[in-house]
Amino acid sequence: MDERDWIMQETKGWIGGVTVVWDGGIRVFEVYDPVRLAQTVGLEIEQIGRFTARSLLVVPSVTRENIEAAISALAEGGFRA
Repeated sequence: MDERDWIMQETKGWIGGVTVVWDGGIRVFEVYDPVRLAQTVGLEIEQIGRFTARSLLVVPSVTRENIEAAISALAEGGFRA
């Protein structure tokens, strides 16, 4: 993604399908900022009565730097959150 794409993602507060590949496997994350997560949870609870997300990662804002830092920290712990 280029800089413009990252600005759009930060504005949206969400990005799905962030795929991390390492020698131990593959993991796909849904990344949210706290505000967008609260909005999404509230809307889905209202509409369908539940919220689910596989491999949810919440960062202060959806920027490349925040996502890379969070994934690096997870990797250091062997992806055990």
